[in-house]
Amino acid sequence: MDIVIIFIILLIVALVFKKPSNVIIFFGLIDIFLRILDYIGKNTIKEVNEFINKVFPDSIPAIISAHSDGTLELICMWGYVLLMILFVYYVFRMLLHRL
Repeated sequence: MDIVIIFIILLIVALVFKKPSNVIIFFGLIDIFLRILDYIGKNTIKEVNEFINKVFPDSIPAIISAHSDGTLELICMWGYVLLMILFVYYVFRMLLHRL
């Protein structure tokens, strides 16, 4: 279910923003947000930890690993790595434009 929600959100973002760079940046921001929530959940009180672990997945690679295995998981993880490389590229490019 997690992976379907992420793809629906990305589809909505793709329809709204229309630029591939914005979709890739949003994808990276989703992953960063999930990792921050995971850290908060693991380093706070038990009730917060249970709520965050119940509602939010750890990260996008955790979603991929939970819903696939074998060759499909390998292909999806390399796709994830490619998207994160593009995310770093676009963020770095935005940083250079601001200097």
